[in-house]
Amino acid sequence: MFDLLIDLDNTVYSENSKIFSQVDAKMKTFISRELNLSLKDSYALQKKYFREYGTTLSGLMINEGIKPDPFLEYVHNIDLSSIKKNINLKKELECIDGKKIIFTNGTRKHARNVLKRVGIESCINNIFDIIDANYIPKPNVSTYEKVVERFNLNTSKCVMIDDIPVNLKTAKDLGFHT
Repeated sequence: MFDLLIDLDNTVYSENSKIFSQVDAKMKTFISRELNLSLKDSYALQKKYFREYGTTLSGLMINEGIKPDPFLEYVHNIDLSSIKKNINLKKELECIDGKKIIFTNGTRKHARNVLKRVGIESCINNIFDIIDANYIPKPNVSTYEKVVERFNLNTSKCVMIDDIPVNLKTAKDLGFHT
């Protein structure tokens, strides 16, 4: 038996659904409005903070004093209608006896909304979100250690599924299968 740690965005649903592109655009708009920057400068700052801190939010909190809740609420207020039910994924998840945990740099509310659209909410045992991580995003090793402790995971019997290679590297370094 093995457990699964599953990323949410662009992993549980197809990147073709353009969900994260909506989030990306809303981040740029939020930054522009809050920091009084052009959209071009907002985009550059957004990407800079993502590269340096693992999430745009982390960079905004550390460098700009942005409070996380208004940012997260704004960027996750998106149209999820392009996400379709995934019957095959549901069947596969139902065959796995171990724990199935969503491990996301997004919020629990966003994760629940996505899981409902995909039709797999009944297959998921728990969600570990950015708030549970004290706003310290993947790939920070301390966040992985928190999720391991919270759900009593044995990393040698756990598979991490994620679309971002650096997130998988941290998992691999801790003994997860990826």
